[in-house]
Amino acid sequence: MAIQFIRRRLGARQVGGPDYEPAVKLRVPAELLDRHEGRVLDPRRAEAAGGARPRTTAYRPRVLLVPDDVLCDPAAIGAVRAVLNAAGYDLEVPRSGGGASARPVALRALTGRDHDVDSWAALQRLRAAADDVLDWDLVRRISLEHLVFSAVTINGTPWDTNSDQVTGSYRRSPSGSSRVPVAIAVEPPRRDELGDRFTRRPVVAVLDSGIGPHPWFDIADRSAPPPADGFISVLDEAQRAIRDNAVAAPSLLDYWDSPVVSESLIRDVDSNTGHGTFIAGIIRQAAPNADVLAIRVMHSDGVAYGSDVIAALEEISRRVDRARREDRPGDMVDVVSLSLGYLDESPADSRYTTHLAEVVRRLTEQGVLVLAASGNNSTGRRFYPAAFADLPDLPGAGPGVISVGALNPNDTKASFSNDGAWVTCWATGAGVVSTFPTDVSGPRQPELADEHRSGLDPDDFRSGFAVWDGTSFATPLAAAAVANALIDVAAADTGLSLAAVDQETVVKRAWAALERCYEQYEV
Repeated sequence: MAIQFIRRRLGARQVGGPDYEPAVKLRVPAELLDRHEGRVLDPRRAEAAGGARPRTTAYRPRVLLVPDDVLCDPAAIGAVRAVLNAAGYDLEVPRSGGGASARPVALRALTGRDHDVDSWAALQRLRAAADDVLDWDLVRRISLEHLVFSAVTINGTPWDTNSDQVTGSYRRSPSGSSRVPVAIAVEPPRRDELGDRFTRRPVVAVLDSGIGPHPWFDIADRSAPPPADGFISVLDEAQRAIRDNAVAAPSLLDYWDSPVVSESLIRDVDSNTGHGTFIAGIIRQAAPNADVLAIRVMHSDGVAYGSDVIAALEEISRRVDRARREDRPGDMVDVVSLSLGYLDESPADSRYTTHLAEVVRRLTEQGVLVLAASGNNSTGRRFYPAAFADLPDLPGAGPGVISVGALNPNDTKASFSNDGAWVTCWATGAGVVSTFPTDVSGPRQPELADEHRSGLDPDDFRSGFAVWDGTSFATPLAAAAVANALIDVAAADTGLSLAAVDQETVVKRAWAALERCYEQYEV
């Protein structure tokens, strides 16, 4: 499998070229919006308070993201509620979580006010009051709760792989999915013992759909957590923070990838079932000496909530900070792999910052290498968080975001992959074979079957392997290359040992690893 690293080219966008950002019409299936109480913003009808016309995005209309420190300040949250009350809204203010991260807060109509509850409209009321009734710095920190989608589906929509949107050369299954069960005859890639070459294993955090059973990971079933000191571990603090986030929609209970099948009467294997396990298998193949820290932020239908992604990243940042302060190398997280994202309604509007950008920037300041999928819309429109690769590096910080596009097996760029100067890495993301939960078997049957013979069952994954396509799978391959580079630079320079987790060494090691990737894979 191929990997190509490109030194970041910060600067002007090329209008009409690969950086041109055309309008992308979001066609989110109605059942997904209903399940997650979501809405697609229509730029033609959406009001805008003192700014440019927004672009289309998907969001939760009954939720606003509000920083926890604002919720803790009676005067600040009181002023916000007063403006919203005048517009017929109110916030159901939760108890403080004790941190500064953004929290999802339920928005409701005041009693006796019969109107649609829409967080975008409420946000415009707050923005209109900035520098008048409200402090401008406070208002810019309140934002929409975006729906974040898996970066796997081909041909125009970043969700539901079991739809007719999967067409052409990437369609293999009669069900319309590019995900197909396969069988392979290989042993799990061998892991070297700790020793002179590396004193600890680099850790790749995977924020995705969770994990399922597979023999490569010594997980036989879902009755017990992953084994201690195994290839995969979980972060209970992150799962607890995500449960605490639950507002007006289904909550993720733990790290298991479930339910396996959709909630429809047909009971298809859900569109992103196995997504996280597949990604973990890519890292096991390409960087067997690394470890995976699996955090479930995504539902099995490929939808995540922005606040859950932020909460998980916040917990990783806290863990890294704790590792540094208490000199605990075993708690270090070196790489974050994000195979998800969203199209922002106003990325060029510098007045309003996203909480996701803030926590991603904090991780890069800590020296954590963050890689994110560029998305599968076949467009130049920026897909976040991958498009944060556009941001300049900060003095004393580690490398900025590495955004990853997908290559075909013959090293050409996959037709579905997003592209632009903000895409800084390319890796094989089409025709990828990896691990899949062994307990997944759906209702679809082979096209031909009798008591003696059968065609391929597109829904039976008991072999434990599948082939799949998407920038989702290019990203962990690039993350594995970075993890390997961390081992290499630590072995070459004792001053960059993986046992050292002080800020200065971590940042130097991250830059050295990226430079190593340039030496090996630069195009």
